Amino acid sequence: MEQVSLGYGSSEMSFEFDASRFRVVVPEVSTDSAADPASEHLIDSDPLDERCRGKRVLVIVSDLTRPTGSREFLPGLLRQLKAASSIRLLFATGIHRPLEDVDKIQIVGPDVFDQYPMLDHEPETNTTYVGDTSFGNRVEIDSQVLEDELIVLTGAIGFHYFAGFSGGRKSLLPGVASKSSIEFNHLLVLDPVRSGRNPAVRVACMNGNPVHEDMVEGARLTGRELFVYNTILDEKKRVRKVFAGDWIEAHRRGTIDYMRDHSVQIDSKRPLAIVSCGGFPRDINMIQAHKALEFAQHAVDPGGTIILLAQCREGTGHPSFFHWFEHTNLDRFEQQLRAGYEVYGQTAYSLLSKARRFRVICVSDLEPGHIRTMGMEPAPDLDSALSLVDPRIASAPGFILPLGAEVLPSLS
Repeated sequence: MEQVSLGYGSSEMSFEFDASRFRVVVPEVSTDSAADPASEHLIDSDPLDERCRGKRVLVIVSDLTRPTGSREFLPGLLRQLKAASSIRLLFATGIHRPLEDVDKIQIVGPDVFDQYPMLDHEPETNTTYVGDTSFGNRVEIDSQVLEDELIVLTGAIGFHYFAGFSGGRKSLLPGVASKSSIEFNHLLVLDPVRSGRNPAVRVACMNGNPVHEDMVEGARLTGRELFVYNTILDEKKRVRKVFAGDWIEAHRRGTIDYMRDHSVQIDSKRPLAIVSCGGFPRDINMIQAHKALEFAQHAVDPGGTIILLAQCREGTGHPSFFHWFEHTNLDRFEQQLRAGYEVYGQTAYSLLSKARRFRVICVSDLEPGHIRTMGMEPAPDLDSALSLVDPRIASAPGFILPLGAEVLPSLS
């Protein structure tokens, strides 16, 4: 028997398993910083300390829902900006909840928090129209972005279930865009002609993906000088690599690197998968935890069982998410979503559609009734979840995904 630790919030669950039955799906190339020290790649750009000279600089920082290594990289990044005329930090909360000071200190560290102005994004009150994309999105960006000359887009590169990859352009749209601009962009997830999801909108795909392309056009419409500083993290959420420079090319090369190291080949799908989001903040709420479920489905037979470990210390997520589960019929759900689109309605639709295609057993601190409303079955712990698995599946081969939000199973 072998043992694996599965992240659950800020703690771990230990699982003992038969290696002849279960395969642990992790990156085939080690992404541990101890084995591969952090490296920085400057791509198609003059160094940041030259580009910032005499300019007003705004650094956009991700919020709590995304580990980026910001406490680790920000001190060095800010030292590169010492020739700037001014430096401010803006938190890319999109339509996530506003941040408290304690959240900001957790993200940037106490020294940075005390030394620089910390700006909040207000998606419904403080945005400015900058133009229309070719898709028809009327783009409104946080007005504070337009007050500065050089915008540094920070964040982590990872898989994203409808933008293809995180990082890069996402710092602006949806990161600091208006609610209406975000909703328009995310509505591109749905097929414009037929029912269901647009097949071009999928994880690890940017070419031809209208969600990604709309984001890029929206970022260009700001008319500001952009510099990207994107990280790739190791298993312990430490900075392993940095891709910096041209906001398009540096991000693109970072996604190629990430795809190479985090896409894991499997010979065939299996009827059972045990998936951990990877712990906090990947499982801060169900909206974020859903991403691990999205990636895990690629390893599971239709009708199979997925056991999802997701603490969800902040509940289901945004107030506009949970009420959508009053629609239990997916066709009716989609009709209502198209008629009155909300960003997290799309997330709810995506979650419920997977709960219909697979049996999902959820180990979580959420109320059991809430889990059932979302189409899943609650379990208080991993052993209890395993006891609920159909005996025919319980003895079948399975996968274990300890880093479910960071690894993409791919059929070879």
